[in-house]
Amino acid sequence: MQVKRMGKSVVLLNFNNHLGGLSSSGLGQTDIGSFGNDYIQGLSREFYTRVGAKYGASGARFTFEPKRAEQVFDEMAADAGVPVHHFSRIESVVMNGQRIVSVTMDNGNVFRATMFIDASYEGDLLKKAGVSYTVGREANATYGETINGIQRNTSGHQFDRAVSAYVVPNDPSSGLLPGVNPNPSGANGTADGLIQAYCFRMCLTNVPANRVMITKPEGYNEAEYEILFRWIESNPATFTRTRFFKWDGMPNGKTDSNNDGAVSCDYIGGNNNYVEADYATREQVVREHERWQRGLVWTIQNHPRVPENIRTANAAWGLPLDEFPDNNHWPYQLYIREARRMISDYVMTEKHCTAVEVAPDSIGLAAYTMDSHNTQRYVNASGHVRNEGDVQINVKGPYPISYRAIVPKVGECENLLVPWCLSASHVSFGSFRMEPVFMMTGQSAATAACFAIDDGVSVQQVSYPKLRAQLLADKMKLTVASTEPVGGIIVDNADATGVTTTGEWLASSASTGAHNGSYLHDNNTGKGTKSVRYTPTLPEPGKYEIFLRWAENGNRATNVPVDINLPAGTTTVSVNQKTNGGAWNSLGEHTFNQGFSETAGSVTIRTSGTLIDVNNGYVIADAVRFVHRDGTVPEPDVRVSLWGANTTTAEPYGPGAPVGQIVLSRTQSTTQPLTVQLAVSGDATPGSDYTALPATATFPAGAATVSLPISPLADTLAEGTESVGVALAPGAGYLADTTVQSASVAIHDRPFDDWRHSKFNAAHLNDPSISGDLADPDGDGLNNLLEFVSGSEPQAGDPTPPGTRGSIVIGAAGYQTLTFRRRISPDISCVAEVSPDLVDWRSDPGAVELTTMEDDGRMRTIQARDLTPETAAGKRFIRLRVVRAQN
Repeated sequence: MQVKRMGKSVVLLNFNNHLGGLSSSGLGQTDIGSFGNDYIQGLSREFYTRVGAKYGASGARFTFEPKRAEQVFDEMAADAGVPVHHFSRIESVVMNGQRIVSVTMDNGNVFRATMFIDASYEGDLLKKAGVSYTVGREANATYGETINGIQRNTSGHQFDRAVSAYVVPNDPSSGLLPGVNPNPSGANGTADGLIQAYCFRMCLTNVPANRVMITKPEGYNEAEYEILFRWIESNPATFTRTRFFKWDGMPNGKTDSNNDGAVSCDYIGGNNNYVEADYATREQVVREHERWQRGLVWTIQNHPRVPENIRTANAAWGLPLDEFPDNNHWPYQLYIREARRMISDYVMTEKHCTAVEVAPDSIGLAAYTMDSHNTQRYVNASGHVRNEGDVQINVKGPYPISYRAIVPKVGECENLLVPWCLSASHVSFGSFRMEPVFMMTGQSAATAACFAIDDGVSVQQVSYPKLRAQLLADKMKLTVASTEPVGGIIVDNADATGVTTTGEWLASSASTGAHNGSYLHDNNTGKGTKSVRYTPTLPEPGKYEIFLRWAENGNRATNVPVDINLPAGTTTVSVNQKTNGGAWNSLGEHTFNQGFSETAGSVTIRTSGTLIDVNNGYVIADAVRFVHRDGTVPEPDVRVSLWGANTTTAEPYGPGAPVGQIVLSRTQSTTQPLTVQLAVSGDATPGSDYTALPATATFPAGAATVSLPISPLADTLAEGTESVGVALAPGAGYLADTTVQSASVAIHDRPFDDWRHSKFNAAHLNDPSISGDLADPDGDGLNNLLEFVSGSEPQAGDPTPPGTRGSIVIGAAGYQTLTFRRRISPDISCVAEVSPDLVDWRSDPGAVELTTMEDDGRMRTIQARDLTPETAAGKRFIRLRVVRAQN
């Protein structure tokens, strides 16, 4: 939907015939975490708001029925004009170097595109594209975590009493019960290949008029529920549980019933062979999970070994007749909590969830608990069953997800984004594996894909400042409540005055997060001999809060000495530049005199003692901010950003021709209108190549963004690609965002004129007898229009006789057919026409039947059939007419 809104074409390939994944398959109790839902914004927020409207609410609603969610997904796709191909599962991929060219589905359909997004739960496309990934749990040591890997000390969803793990209770020689493993081979925190359990989020109801009861499923195996029986029977007098899955209430008497307890909906261990399996095996695993859960419900409602009070408490629950009607009222989608996880150049870890590290290139926020369901059942040293793998650890609050976590490593696939199976450790994935979060990462992926197309770059090279600006304009929330300083005096490494360097420092912009995009580094050499001093001119004496900024990277120093030079002497603090980059980090409040003083009114970054090893210990000198703290908060600067949201366009050639778009946004208050100055440049001529732009753009009162269309004008000139440049110019009442302040929009010729520009030199283009539409410069009987359509060269001389470039066949019943091959181009019309007398020609569907015989994405073979037979009494004629399409 985001792709369509940004003016690009897109197709959605769906593995079944229902949109929405888990949200339309029973997950109505949306997992939002403990910090409210304000962090859920963008299209994700729009979805939940439209769900709310289905129930008469004016705002977002996060509890809902599956059918309402699917209805909203269908409506949003239709409103955006997104074509959806159902029952499409990826079979193979064609690569050209590190770019995907096409994907072939298991139904034989082939799709070619410039960009691809793997939004699946399993990550099948990323695997076939050769992208690095992992399955299972890393060791704690891999990323410096504390709750990854094997977790024997699980307390959540755990047995609260002794349950023998053996077929014959307490007899090891009888073997283990179904689903029970030997003791895990590995200490807590070590790696293995297991994944957290799957289940269906059952939608149940206790409303008799809308209920069908769950019967004993085919293939029911009582032995699989022996652990359940023993759990209940271990001490009936103290077993007070009557609920074996959640009954979270949804509208109209329904539930979202999820796992709850030691034996519940999770089919623990039943997914071990799912991730890398073929589709047939996966379908078998899905059916086994369904059998387990149907059998669980039937067992606790009907089995004589289940106490009567439990059977009675659960007796009213059945499946709603108005949900999943084409799937026996059972959810369409198994809850694939985790499958493949990409390994990129940036990996989200437990440290991000706990705010030890902060991703500087945020594309959205996550806020849920680090939540892993159990991965296995095993027998402990006492011979009892234990569940292993459950993790439920709170996060500090909403935290950013890195853009680099949704793109492959540099050097791997260049046109693939992965918003679901993103680059994350097992335990951190457990925090942001929630539907509203992945709607936001999906929107971000779509935005980045559009920018990669516009700018002709790989997904790894997309400009983050531009991406950030667009996401904010689309009402995404990328940071928590801001603690960023406002106002003050900033001294930047690139300033002409106020910066004094000692020793050799190198300028760079390789890492993101620097103020104004660039910074200095010490190249990890000459430790103790290098420093950078930042000296402001302070307008008045008093207390100033000092903020330091740097661009973080894993090779930074962790103990950078920073001297705050004051009238009363020097105070030294130490900062860790491996983390918290891209933000203003407070160094406290300090008292300064008025004016300029390098010795008593400055900040010095030194390199003494910062060497870690030959690859680690780089010291960064970026910018220092001095904010006067006199009891008032200075008015923040209004900053205006400008970027291109659709920077590739073309002369119009019919309805739906692309239009370029420039977007401007402003920070701070929007209560008053704001007019900003523009500087327009480029080799395209305003008024003839595109509709002329104004010299200003005005934000109306209440508006945070405004758009400028770049509307190309049609002509028949073969000019080649021209451009329009738009930049912010200085003006009153605002400052330009130095990272995103200009854009260039390319205006392409219509395809036929672009072809002429590539085939003829400047002199020929000025001579219509050579390059005109109907000219035949090589004398082969094909004019330039026909050469273009047929894919031949206009100046090479085609030896094929003109009359045999298509074929006309008269069938046994006298029906003529014309078969021809044409270039697929929207600015050219190829019209098959029939006539009885070479005077009156018809091309309407009642006269001519058209059939596409072959389509390779570039050329198309078409058969035109005259619907009137040729008879002895009258001749029939058929022809192909090629013309420019109307604008």
